[in-house]
Amino acid sequence: MQKIPELLAPAGNLEKVRVALAFGADAIYCGVPAFSLRARENSFSLADLRQARLLTRTAGKKIYLTVNIFPRNSDLCRLKNFLQKIDTIGFDAIIFSDAGVWRLLREFCPKTKLHLSVQANSVNAESVKFWLKHDVRRVVLGRELSLREIATICKEVPRMEFEVFVQGAICVAYSGRCLLSQFLTNRDANRGMCTQPCRWKYQLVEEKRPNELLPIEEDVHGSYILNSKDLCLIEKIPQLARAGVTALKIEGRHKSIGYLATVTRAYRNALDDFAARKKFNSQLLDEIATTGNRGFTFGFFDGTQRDLQNFKRSASENPQTFLGLVEKVYNDCALLKPRNRFKVGDLIEVVPPNSGIFKFKVTEIFDEDSASLRVVHGGQNSKVWVKLSKQQLTKILPFTLFRKCYQK
Repeated sequence: MQKIPELLAPAGNLEKVRVALAFGADAIYCGVPAFSLRARENSFSLADLRQARLLTRTAGKKIYLTVNIFPRNSDLCRLKNFLQKIDTIGFDAIIFSDAGVWRLLREFCPKTKLHLSVQANSVNAESVKFWLKHDVRRVVLGRELSLREIATICKEVPRMEFEVFVQGAICVAYSGRCLLSQFLTNRDANRGMCTQPCRWKYQLVEEKRPNELLPIEEDVHGSYILNSKDLCLIEKIPQLARAGVTALKIEGRHKSIGYLATVTRAYRNALDDFAARKKFNSQLLDEIATTGNRGFTFGFFDGTQRDLQNFKRSASENPQTFLGLVEKVYNDCALLKPRNRFKVGDLIEVVPPNSGIFKFKVTEIFDEDSASLRVVHGGQNSKVWVKLSKQQLTKILPFTLFRKCYQK
């Protein structure tokens, strides 16, 4: 019987842990800002890590801690103190990149399983065999590999677990190891502070005519010569499973709650369909397309390098606007904290974690004091009640996602 790969989702804070679990992740990965490669928009503390571990244990799911920076000597004292504190939390695995960090993990966390990060550039079987001898249980293979190469490595080292990225932003550097950000802004990508210069708009300047910008491409948008499309392999789950891949990883600890919920739900449904031997549902790809993206690519999956770059735009586009997550239902209303503006008369799409998507038109909104509202603005601290029919409310669970539908 074909083994179903684990679905691994990102979490940049405790709310995202809860959302990832609610929408079907088998495991989540997270890390504190100082020692993972996501220093920005990452609010995890040691107390949060303990709480996240409790949440995953209660849900019967797994949690992996990322300690995947490339530390310098000045980081080692703090890193040792950190590792001493986290050993008792009980992570299912720790993800690392650096050989020195591996040595410290074996000293301070000797019983914890180790997973090798994509940053370590594992792209051949001999490298995997080396890490297998050094007590590593799982390797995250490089994004540069084709399906054929992945299958070959899985076959040559059957005792190792393998994880691959299937969804999210792609860095043009070698498995993310890049010096461009540090060179231009003195913010090191290998220490979690990348400013993403690969997404910037570039034009050519001739030395003797510094005020004259020469476009590299004849296009009004300029040229994003380093700007990759987003990886999306949801259609390729059967091939990856048959190749021997253990886990499918979603990128995006910086991404929004709406993105996390939508993408995790889509991959959960695709995996469940695969387990039930159902044909791929193309509507799942349409669902992912409702999130912010730069266009999609298979990357190097089929062994080619075609259609990787997006030459028209760098910023993500959001075809639909995330409005919030339902916290509870009472009488004939759903309570949520608004993330973006909506009003009476808007058409709202409801995305429950475990049932079908449906739409409704907003007829009434109330504040927490039961005062009627016509318009709600995102970012406000207060919460609002949105009225629905009794039949619609039976389909809504905590963490159900509301998003605005744009009528054509």
